Amino acid sequence: MIIKEFSKASEGEIKEIRHIETICKKHDKLTGDIFLDSSLNFNPNIKSLFLLYEDNKLISLLIMFIPSQDEAEISGFTLPEYRLKGYFKALLVKVSDELKKYEVPDILFVCEPQSLDGKAVIKKLKANYDFTEYSLKYNQLADSYPNYHLNKVELYKPNLQDSEILIDIRRQIFADTYENAETMVMKTFESQFRQQYLAVLDGEFIGMCGVSFEQDGAYIFGFGIIPKYQGKGHGKAMLKLMLKDLIEKNVEKIMIDVNSENEKAYNLYKKYGFEVQTAFEYFRIKV
Repeated sequence: MIIKEFSKASEGEIKEIRHIETICKKHDKLTGDIFLDSSLNFNPNIKSLFLLYEDNKLISLLIMFIPSQDEAEISGFTLPEYRLKGYFKALLVKVSDELKKYEVPDILFVCEPQSLDGKAVIKKLKANYDFTEYSLKYNQLADSYPNYHLNKVELYKPNLQDSEILIDIRRQIFADTYENAETMVMKTFESQFRQQYLAVLDGEFIGMCGVSFEQDGAYIFGFGIIPKYQGKGHGKAMLKLMLKDLIEKNVEKIMIDVNSENEKAYNLYKKYGFEVQTAFEYFRIKV
């Protein structure tokens, strides 16, 4: 048994991972995809990819998404015929050691509800249910308000000089610490596949969102309006502008994630044509 650790996956490793993912998704009837982009991890040196080999064959893996030092989201696969042989446990020991080095206190295991083997592992670890996140896909034909009248909100593409504005707005919307907000904003600027947007109303910045452009489409993230401007239709206007912009760019697949606890946002996305594709349950445990 050999375990390899990486901060970033190479093309060859990504190909191996996607092969394992395809087999396990079919076996466990899963619909979601593993998130392999490590560019948003709070520290570029932290190892976030752990691959376990037997006889030069990849049989098990764990992937960490660590945008802040508060917690690490963990997803993983083991080939069906190699399960219950201690491979996941061996990987988890390596992951825990790495998180301790960087003083990350919590692990969030990501599991689709239909994954019986995944649920069994989580139960054995005595991890506690934390929340559910829904991954939604835009369906223009299901949009209840295709011709929604946009108010005065406009979209602005910020540059590096606007970073403090983005940090301040992110802190107001998501109650982030300055350090966490700065990490997310600066990491997004550093990526060639992500674009941040600010919502502008009468010359004042009132909200923000981002888009991650990937091979199979665009993923909207970090979407929100600052509290004092909420409840006035500005979020609807910003969402419509984003959708209009992406449709004009001929993006065929538009996705957005929403926490099950954010009922207001969930209902907004549903009204505007987003349909649930996958549910991810999160279970928390101390490192």
